[in-house]
Amino acid sequence: MVDERAAAKWYRNEEQWARQVAASWLGHPAVREAVEAAAPTAAEIVAPLARHMISQVEITRFCWRVCGIAPSFPDGSEGPNPFDPAAPGAWPLTDAERERAGYIAAVFHRLVQVVVQVLDRAEMHVDAPWGSDQAVIAVLLLLVSDGYAVAWGDARLLADQLQPPGVSAITLDGRSTSARDGRSEEMARNADRIRKLVRERVGGRDLRRPYAAANGRRAQPRPTVIRRQVLKEIIDDTPRVTVELLRRTWGNSEEKVGGRLRCELTRRLADEGFPAPDKPSKSTLSNDLRTLKARPD
Repeated sequence: MVDERAAAKWYRNEEQWARQVAASWLGHPAVREAVEAAAPTAAEIVAPLARHMISQVEITRFCWRVCGIAPSFPDGSEGPNPFDPAAPGAWPLTDAERERAGYIAAVFHRLVQVVVQVLDRAEMHVDAPWGSDQAVIAVLLLLVSDGYAVAWGDARLLADQLQPPGVSAITLDGRSTSARDGRSEEMARNADRIRKLVRERVGGRDLRRPYAAANGRRAQPRPTVIRRQVLKEIIDDTPRVTVELLRRTWGNSEEKVGGRLRCELTRRLADEGFPAPDKPSKSTLSNDLRTLKARPD
């Protein structure tokens, strides 16, 4: 099972990156111009449902769902769907409102897409097809049309106020992810940690083969496999590396072989939900080096 504190950190990472990315383009003058120009039309479109949008929270819930986003949280819960009558906190829609809701959502979403495409043509860092960037614009349109004070002069503050969705999206079954253009490798690793957690919670199974295919021996524990992968890379670069040198420089920077082993091993173990490693014993490293040097490339 994944440590709850680790899971919370992964979600915080996603929130932090989402705000940083949004702040990178929200400060562009074209955003305010396009949003204020389209806000009256947005208000007209959603007017039949306006009585339910009594706060920024409700506006955000509506906009995220319109843009195909269902928020999830570290404890496994999901943000309420205002259109699902069985969901906690669902909007008490009349029959007439429910009948028109799908049409309203579709027309409003099309307006959002048009505004984002305008911004994309302005050569901003917006990802026009990405649902999260669309959701940011959707929320802004309704906040402006409803008279909310918007921090146009401070992009970072505005991003914090809007609480944008993430730079990654994960399917409800936890089998796959999608990404905003420009997502880094670090962001991708973080998203996959969350994906694995989601998959585990919905019943995903660990189908890795427990035994080696050729000789029937039990496979090495995952931390051992990762440690030997890092050591192999170090040996390739420094063929004369010794156990003594690895242990003596364990606490040094990555420029030293031991420090490189410690730092890289810590990162890769964390990627798979394992704790930071202790310094390997002499016997462990001796066995690792003997095994690695005996293997043909």
